[in-house]
Amino acid sequence: MEWIESLQPDKKVYIETFGCTANIADSMKIRAIVEKIGCKIVKNEKDADFFIINTCIVTERTELNVIKRLKYIRGLCSGDIIVAGCMPAAMPERVREVLGDNAIMIEPRLLRDVYEIAFDGVIGIVPISQGCVGNCRYCIVKRARGEIHSYDPERICGTVERMVRDGAKEIRITAQDCSAYGWDGLEERLHGLLRKLSSIKGDFRIRVGMMNPFTMIHDLDDIIDSFESEKIFKFFHIPVQSGSDKVLRDMNRRYKVRDFIHIVDFIRSRFEYCTISTDFIIGYPTETERDFESSVDLLRRIRAEKVNITRFSPRPGTEAACMNDLLEREKKRRSRMFSDLYHKIAYEQNKALEGRILEALVTEPGRKGGMIARDPAYRTVVLRDDIPLGSFCDVRVKEAKSTYLIGEVVASASEQ
Repeated sequence: MEWIESLQPDKKVYIETFGCTANIADSMKIRAIVEKIGCKIVKNEKDADFFIINTCIVTERTELNVIKRLKYIRGLCSGDIIVAGCMPAAMPERVREVLGDNAIMIEPRLLRDVYEIAFDGVIGIVPISQGCVGNCRYCIVKRARGEIHSYDPERICGTVERMVRDGAKEIRITAQDCSAYGWDGLEERLHGLLRKLSSIKGDFRIRVGMMNPFTMIHDLDDIIDSFESEKIFKFFHIPVQSGSDKVLRDMNRRYKVRDFIHIVDFIRSRFEYCTISTDFIIGYPTETERDFESSVDLLRRIRAEKVNITRFSPRPGTEAACMNDLLEREKKRRSRMFSDLYHKIAYEQNKALEGRILEALVTEPGRKGGMIARDPAYRTVVLRDDIPLGSFCDVRVKEAKSTYLIGEVVASASEQ
């Protein structure tokens, strides 16, 4: 591959990543390759001889942030710059506009068969597939990642086993749609893969990535059964995108609101303590005020613990880009109202946990000191205590915020 040939041993390489967990996993693959060549990874771009920027273009704002960063890096480097991720695959002309002939592009498909993944700390990220089975009218990621290609289950298990041997305590399995795993003809489906991963020896936890309601509902019983393992966080990321059936049809999401509600109700009937995470797109071109109110009603109905809210932005080459966009001020108004409601609900959900003792896994240092831990439902628990990475401990919830909990350690694993 051209980009590998451009690297030389002993070069200092700076890697920067935009976007989703799948992109982070791709950057970890790239890092493993770079380190195998003999290059040194540096954390400060001003120390680097070579630059690798892994891009995301899921929204217009993200695209503009990537372009701004590429211009800055170009100012630091007169030589070639490697650009990975979705922008080279779906919008290569944007890369050339900024970098010209200095751009070396890596499309995601070129990393598809790379199974060596570097990781720091105790978090390992393992892709299980690339691409999806949908054709959502607003989504540019399909152009970049293509149709679903599921990875070999034995290779996935081998990667996880290696990571656990090397000290990983949290394994994030990721894909554009985890519940579509195996839909391209494999005998294995997601639930079977999760059972195999759960049987791997070691004290670790698995976080399952995004699952589309359309694919999830086909294997719902089996998928939820597989989550019974104590090694799997009771965390369910199921993006609904709208509370209006009309808007869902316009988006070509291929399910109805009642399907999503059934999934959520079924999960909560099985797991008393869990996290429902979902996504809403606010201000889709065909979203009326009544449609927006349907989304508000749905949020009130399901009371999701985590919500990702995105204002619609047209993406080049998608069907939705040809529609008449709503006024930006109207999208801002709706998203502000929606965000306020979400934070109110999330705070109430977390407030009810104050005083409760939860098991937690310490996964990473806090940005402002202390440590970050995850409870069995993958809620974020901020600890002021100095606890080693990878430790399991019991924590008492002292204070609730809308997006995280503040806890104190009452017993570490060594004391139990």
